[in-house]
Amino acid sequence: MKKKILLQAFLITSFLFFASESALAQSEPNNTDSYLTPPESIAEEVLAPSHRNVTFDELSPDGEWFLNRKRDGITPLSRFAKPHYNIAGLQIDRQANRTRSLTTQRATSGLELINTQTGENRRLQVPGGLTVSHPEWSPDGSQLAWVGHSHNESHIYVTGAESGESQQVTDTPLLFTLNTSFQWTADGNNIITVLLPKERGEKPVRPATPTELQVRTTSEGENRLRTYQTLLKDKFEGELLEYYVTGQLANIDVGSGNATSIGEPAMIRSMNADPAGEYVIVQTLQKPFSHIVPVSRFSWDEEIWNLDGDVLATLRTSEVNKSVPDHDVLEDYGRRDIQWRPDGDGLSLLIKPEEEDEEENGNSNDSNEDSDYADRVVQWLPPFGEDDQHVIYESDNELHSVSYSEDGGALFITERVSGDEHLFAFYTDQPDTTYTIYSYDRDDFYANPGSLSHRAGNLGIDVVRISDDENHVFLSGIEYFEEFNEEAPRPFIDRVEIVSDEKERVFQSSENYYESVTAILDRNADGLVIERQSSDLLPNYWYADLASGDRTQLTENVDYNEAVTQATRERFKVERADGFELWMDVVLPGDWDGEPLPGIIWHYPREYDDQDDYNEGLRRHNINRYPRVGTRTADIMVKEGYAVLKPDWPIVGDRGTSNDNFVWSVVQNSTVSVDSADARGYIDRNRLAIGGHSYGAFGTANAMIHTSLFKAGIAGAGNYNRTLTPLGFQRERADLWRGMDRYLQMSPIFWADRLDGAFLMYHGEEDQNVGTWPTNSRRMFHALNGMGKTAALYMYPHEGHGPSAEETLLDMWTRWVEWLDYYVK
Repeated sequence: MKKKILLQAFLITSFLFFASESALAQSEPNNTDSYLTPPESIAEEVLAPSHRNVTFDELSPDGEWFLNRKRDGITPLSRFAKPHYNIAGLQIDRQANRTRSLTTQRATSGLELINTQTGENRRLQVPGGLTVSHPEWSPDGSQLAWVGHSHNESHIYVTGAESGESQQVTDTPLLFTLNTSFQWTADGNNIITVLLPKERGEKPVRPATPTELQVRTTSEGENRLRTYQTLLKDKFEGELLEYYVTGQLANIDVGSGNATSIGEPAMIRSMNADPAGEYVIVQTLQKPFSHIVPVSRFSWDEEIWNLDGDVLATLRTSEVNKSVPDHDVLEDYGRRDIQWRPDGDGLSLLIKPEEEDEEENGNSNDSNEDSDYADRVVQWLPPFGEDDQHVIYESDNELHSVSYSEDGGALFITERVSGDEHLFAFYTDQPDTTYTIYSYDRDDFYANPGSLSHRAGNLGIDVVRISDDENHVFLSGIEYFEEFNEEAPRPFIDRVEIVSDEKERVFQSSENYYESVTAILDRNADGLVIERQSSDLLPNYWYADLASGDRTQLTENVDYNEAVTQATRERFKVERADGFELWMDVVLPGDWDGEPLPGIIWHYPREYDDQDDYNEGLRRHNINRYPRVGTRTADIMVKEGYAVLKPDWPIVGDRGTSNDNFVWSVVQNSTVSVDSADARGYIDRNRLAIGGHSYGAFGTANAMIHTSLFKAGIAGAGNYNRTLTPLGFQRERADLWRGMDRYLQMSPIFWADRLDGAFLMYHGEEDQNVGTWPTNSRRMFHALNGMGKTAALYMYPHEGHGPSAEETLLDMWTRWVEWLDYYVK
């Protein structure tokens, strides 16, 4: 009797246990409005400390040291929640007077130097509580300047490369809203930047009672504006913008910290000082402000200032850019490729003779009578008057760019004629001779000779890398192969004799690894730092001695996502019913036993003219690239037992009309992806989901409306109503009124009643991306709710187009997993 009672108790307990487990497995997704945390198997991938790995940045001028930024983990939500202004698309940390991204980006809280040949580490001092950005070497490499950000302000610090000790060199905080740069002078004694004005005054305050209303009128002609999310609303916002972007250009003495003002405070967009620090190219925002485009398209002037702030010359001006071609709003007087010469002797410009004539005579019709040449390289000397320009080289063809030797005596000029590109050397003491470095047809993808190698010059300006014997230059490029799925791209360096254009390949990546050139360390390219990786070898940095052939590993980076990166991966070509061929990657759990799995397709639609256009986009595919896992990489779902399908998602049609086939392409892509994965035994076709972000969300909604293949979908920051982007989107050329059928056919909200499956949407409340403002998701949810569909919408506070805060990412993954487990598994 006792045994019978015990047996009954065991059976009852077992039944309750398994019933409880079954109920948990089938419970509906958590709809709480509190932030959630995913299973440990997911959290460990999202929070993987990959920031501990070494990344080489900012090579010292002597080629001896790389800088490694000691980064923190994912940014907490509290940093995103810090109060800020969003004025006409410019997000401002109003407390710290800097662009908001410098507050919310993944922080760098430490700096170290790593020797390029031995891997030796040297820690640099960073005062506690600061985060670091914008590190810049002094021209002689003895000092490193960087910006230190506290909660309330930003300052420039300078660190000795030998001592590692740091000092703050600005007393007045930086203004880092529009301009976010500073610049060393060539002697390393001064730094030029933008500070808060001393006589700034009080911040504007919006009147309690409105004194004006918003008035908008159309302008003459067609203004095919994009649908910008945040525009200037009224006069008050204009005043607030002016307050936060008006700064004082200043010259900082690094030794004493004394700041000398350059001119009066202005709305400085950018600055670029000459090596001596005597002249500055300053780009300033101009009024009146626009109410129809963001700050980045407001009008501006670009001028040369002396240290008194006097305007010596106007280089370029731009009217408000209302989404028309730049040349319609930019007045550049024909000046292109404007740069300070590396010998410190004025400016270098490209100017067409007819532009000079137009500027001088007000009439370009007679220009061809004055010159037989099509283009010129011009040197413009201080004080930058009309008589201070001197022609250095004239060409029959239009010039594309020019680079210099350190002494300015050799010019390396690129010209493009039709589809051909020609790089040649010109010596100022040999005015009748040029020397070809290369000439090739730019349409011949596989014949690309590479790019001319540069190095840091003594004055802090990049110069062409010329060998010690002054006879050779170096081309750095990547060799690609037509059988891209069998042969990986191979980076290379060629040494080219200037006079004869004879080439010698001094370095090429091996066939078994992808070895990209991180830096050439010396004038003769005898030593390199390369990054080596393969499909199963995590990238690490190596020193390569080309003379001896020796290789020295410099870093020991670790793959913190190995369970995902080294999951089973397959790549194969599939053919749609219409004959179009595309590629698909499949990621499977590492312990997959061959049984069909629940699956999710993660995709992003891209437009192509035809099969050839698509095939051309594949040429850079790299079979030796190590898999990368980010905080939103769908591959992580393999840890929950899913097969992750990542097909290319081509939308195919003649240029300008591909969207006529959008829905057809979605159906074809969905069908071939599912059929192919099913035929190979990877998936259970009755347990499938589809997902994507941004345009991928748009594709997801269409796939769930126009096919019945998916039990669920995940759609992030999407557009679901193309009538809200009536003047075009992506590669769509037609506006709503000339392509109404197309707009309506593509818009999921007009077909919401046909959506099949459980549809999860998420969106950042401060999404600034053109065309995907949050109202799209809110209105789509409203429609689905009205139609009685199964849907959810999660709006994330303080987030933009892509979720970034730690709390957001963990919550997002929790809801993804629960949604798919319930509706798909």
